[in-house]
Amino acid sequence: MRPAWLLTTRLRTSVAVGLTAYVFALSIRDELHPAHTKSTWPLLDGLPHSGLAIAANVAFYGCLCWVAFSVIYLSKGRERLFIVGWFGFLLSPVETLRPEWAEPVKDLQFFGITVSLVAALSLLLYPSDIVGSGGTPGPRQS
Repeated sequence: MRPAWLLTTRLRTSVAVGLTAYVFALSIRDELHPAHTKSTWPLLDGLPHSGLAIAANVAFYGCLCWVAFSVIYLSKGRERLFIVGWFGFLLSPVETLRPEWAEPVKDLQFFGITVSLVAALSLLLYPSDIVGSGGTPGPRQS
């Protein structure tokens, strides 16, 4: 399979930088004020913890992990670094299962989104040469 290029234009890269900067700001808030945040399972929140709800959450999480690892596998270069940083948030269910691990998980997520923001800024300022796929900075376009 050939690598998938997700951030191919300046517009896409700018949107990625904006969204990553927003999540980065929320992560800073979470680090400074941990009492204001809570961690929940992403699907069927608020329903009683029945076998069906747990099975649906596990299935949803498994599909999300499969998609994440597929996208990481198909990406290349600095774009892969950007995507890996974003998928640090897949550790969220660990906070629910092991509450004593909540703080280290939040620290790992903060580190991941920081790396992702730096990679996105790098892609915005120095775009890769998509045609050659060598990962070296290409010529600037005005």
